[in-house]
Amino acid sequence: MTSVRKVKTPTLILCRENAAADPVGPSYEFHRGLMRYGVDTEFVVYPREGHGLREEKHRIDVLNRVVGWFEKYMKK
Repeated sequence: MTSVRKVKTPTLILCRENAAADPVGPSYEFHRGLMRYGVDTEFVVYPREGHGLREEKHRIDVLNRVVGWFEKYMKK
């Protein structure tokens, strides 16, 4: 968080609601910091998910978001 003001890269943040090793709180704070400094960012939390994604609709959503993000920002 101390260096968030230096970030310029568009950032996609995908979180699992019940991930013990990666709590949602710090990711949410990072997202808010990015927004504060005008970085294009998207923040998504997948409910009921812990380590890994078990629900098919969540797995499909992640794939679609990642592909869409790359299509948007990796143009030649």
